[in-house]
Amino acid sequence: MRSFPYDPDQRAADKAESRRRDEEALRSGAVTRDELQRVNGGYGMFRASTLVRRPPKGGLLAPDAPVDDT
Repeated sequence: MRSFPYDPDQRAADKAESRRRDEEALRSGAVTRDELQRVNGGYGMFRASTLVRRPPKGGLLAPDAPVDDT
């Protein structure tokens, strides 16, 4: 797999085009708002996941960093 450098301008253009397609799909009735939210939300695959922030290797988190104690 080939990777490309991150281009914030291209990413912004891609997101704007995606939003334009979403709006057109809503206007035309091709999808409902609920369907679009489900698709754009990853089909709910992350609903039961937990984000855990681990300390950096060899160091500690900043004193004001949020910590998950679960």
